This record gives sequence, structure tokens and C-alpha cells, in this order.
Amino acid sequence: MNAVPVYVIDTSYLLELFAVPGRSTRRAVVEIRGRVAQAVGKGARLYVAVPSIYELANHIADVTDGNKRLSLARQVRDAVCSSLDEGVPWTIVPSQQPTAFRELVESFVDNHIREGIDLSDSTLIDEAHRLKGSSYRGPEWRVHIWTKDRKLKAREPDGESQAYLG
Repeated sequence: MNAVPVYVIDTSYLLELFAVPGRSTRRAVVEIRGRVAQAVGKGARLYVAVPSIYELANHIADVTDGNKRLSLARQVRDAVCSSLDEGVPWTIVPSQQPTAFRELVESFVDNHIREGIDLSDSTLIDEAHRLKGSSYRGPEWRVHIWTKDRKLKAREPDGESQAYLG
């Protein structure tokens, strides 16, 4: 049986998916959009953590062209609402319940801050490992972090051949 990929998507990939001016390149937009389309076609599971959405929105707020800024904000809103309502195009994680948030912050301090990993990236690392240890165990599943950040990529549960790091 072929391995079914699971991807936890970092802000660096979201910036390319949405082609945010000043934060994306044409080459990377084409590459990452192609990878996403191919992954969806193969039945991959796509996860986006709430902090990555906040970071994406913060970068969109900095876009100088007001029309483009509003257009991008609407695209993100539509993707988030569709994800929450229908699970498409992503599953948004984790829930920000007080217990989950406490665990996230504790893991950030206990496991990641010494290495200079910020809270947003800490969330992605923990979520990828949680998914690998609970929902996607076994050799038929491969859990990856889609990012252009080499330090973050090195922390994914399963190594990804042909990774795109920009």
C-alpha cells in the first residue's frame, strides 16, 4: 500500500498559496500550488494551525495596495470559513480551548524555546507529532510539515523526499 501523506502547512507555504505581494515569488507560487493540487488529487490530508492563519493575516494587513489587501483577506476568510464548515480545503487545528492552549504554551517552553523555535512553529511541530501519534499511525501514513524553514522542516515526524524549501 502506498503511504498516504498528511501535511501540516506553515505560514511560508500559505504566503505562496495566496501569492501575498512582497512575501511570495512567482516561482514558489507555481511550485507550491502545484504540490497542493497534486496532494489533494492523491487524497492527502491538509492541516493548518490557527497561528499560521494569524501570521498570514498579519502579512496581508501589510499589503500596500488596498484593493489587493481586501481581495486577499476575502480569499483567506473564504478558505477559513469553508474549512470550518466543510473541512475543505484544510482542517484547522488545534482548537484553542484553555486546556489545549495551556499544553501548547507548556510544550513551547519545555521543548522548543531553547532551540529558538517560536510559538507558531512550536504549534506546527506539536500538531504534526500529535497527528502521527494518534490519527495517523502506521506505515501507511506519512506526516510532514510543509514549510520553507529548514529548522522547522527538520522537526517533522517523517522525512519527506523531494521537499520544497524555496
